[in-house]
Amino acid sequence: MAEIKQIQQILEQNQARMKAIREAFRSQMSALIDEVTNAQQSLIRIEREIQLSESRIEEKNTTISHNREQLAQLRESGSAMEAKIAGLYSELSEQQQQITVLKASIMEKSGRLESLEAEARQRAKALESRQTLLDEKQKELGRLQANKDQELAKQNEELKRAKKQIKDVKKENPVADYLLTEAHEPPELDILAVLIHQKEAPVSELKRLSKSPPAITSRILKEMENKGIIELTGSDTARLVISI
Repeated sequence: MAEIKQIQQILEQNQARMKAIREAFRSQMSALIDEVTNAQQSLIRIEREIQLSESRIEEKNTTISHNREQLAQLRESGSAMEAKIAGLYSELSEQQQQITVLKASIMEKSGRLESLEAEARQRAKALESRQTLLDEKQKELGRLQANKDQELAKQNEELKRAKKQIKDVKKENPVADYLLTEAHEPPELDILAVLIHQKEAPVSELKRLSKSPPAITSRILKEMENKGIIELTGSDTARLVISI
């Protein structure tokens, strides 16, 4: 019996130990399950993070590829822009040369313009002086014209009086009437002028003074003698026989 009790005690002890072991195993298994669960959750989280990182990396790679394409395009555009800038610099240099030439031309034309303006001012001044002189001349011409009109009116009055006197002389003196109406040729006038002044003169002197051919002067002297105006003497002298 003692052995059976001992065995029972041993069994009870073993059961207790087994229970303790089971409990410890359960506790360890529960802890292990918790660790595995936590590890799985961590693994899932890590996988998610890896996926996110891979997605981000892919996006970055896509962005980098896009940026590389843009950089290549920018480099091409930059090369074209550099070529365009070089062309613009060349065109700018040509335009600057043209501007320099135009400035020189403008300065030359400006100098010529100033010279022309000075000449125009001088001409305007001269024209003004001439206009003033012309105005004075016109005024003087007006005065002269007025004086001439007055003189002409005076001469017309004198002519009227002379015509009246001639009419009176013609009525009173027949010889004078003859001289006024018929003695129109220059030789006759020259001869009468000399004879009126000297009363008588040599025929040779009358021929010389009459400025006519001698034959014409001789004919006129003969006609004047026939009309009783002069007398030709034997000494080849002409004498005025009428009273003037």
